[in-house]
Amino acid sequence: MSSNESSLPMSSLPASESSGAVASFVPVTPPPRLRLSDMVYEQLETMVVEGRLAPGSALPSERDLAQQMGVSRPSLREALLRLESRGLIVGRAGGGYLVANASQPLLAEPLSQLMSRHSKTVDDVLEMREVLEAKAVELAAERATAEDIARLAKALDALEAAYAASRDGLDGEGDARGQSLLTRVPELDAHFHLALAEATHNLVLVHLMHAIFELLRGSVVDNYRAIVGHGADLAELIGQHRRIFNAVASHDANSAQRSLREHLAFIRNNSGDVESV
Repeated sequence: MSSNESSLPMSSLPASESSGAVASFVPVTPPPRLRLSDMVYEQLETMVVEGRLAPGSALPSERDLAQQMGVSRPSLREALLRLESRGLIVGRAGGGYLVANASQPLLAEPLSQLMSRHSKTVDDVLEMREVLEAKAVELAAERATAEDIARLAKALDALEAAYAASRDGLDGEGDARGQSLLTRVPELDAHFHLALAEATHNLVLVHLMHAIFELLRGSVVDNYRAIVGHGADLAELIGQHRRIFNAVASHDANSAQRSLREHLAFIRNNSGDVESV
């Protein structure tokens, strides 16, 4: 790892599948009457709030981070412990820290429990997605940088590759490849939509989408199961993501919104109650 940069994923994709945005840490010079650890804390807190350190991102090792920020390890450690006590970072097995998804337990978990008890919430989630994501794709089309588009392309490529790999295994008998279409592919689908939110550069929207990501992922998994049960065209569903991407990459906000709404309408029309598959 370089002393000047650290690769930190902007989305919750596994490290091997996320393009990873680069977060640059700068040397800290404390003003009079402020402790060095306070300045370290403020820089890291700001990076979390602004989304430069996204939920799930791994911080560099203490030695690398102290070197990049130009501070002593005791000062850094004091700041890290303060961040941990605030719930902004969490320790990980084997050492080091991950940026926490602090609001997820407050939002996603109660909503997930509600969904499990009330079938109407399936439609409610789709309505919520239309409200949030229709605006998100508009902003993404207007604001996406070259790095955002590259990250979206990587998320889309992963989705399309997983679908192609599992498609021929879907034989209705629950084989391993077929089950991938009902687990792995929906997960990558949800990550693509999360990457769209990140391309908006709206800090509140980004944090909100991260907070409800598990709710979104669970909803997408359920939708795939229902769509398969209906015998709908999954190739069309996957292709809709390519149309959304093309509109965002072309900075065509109207086309992006239209493609997103068509995508959600397709899901709504093909995800009524069916037997479990």
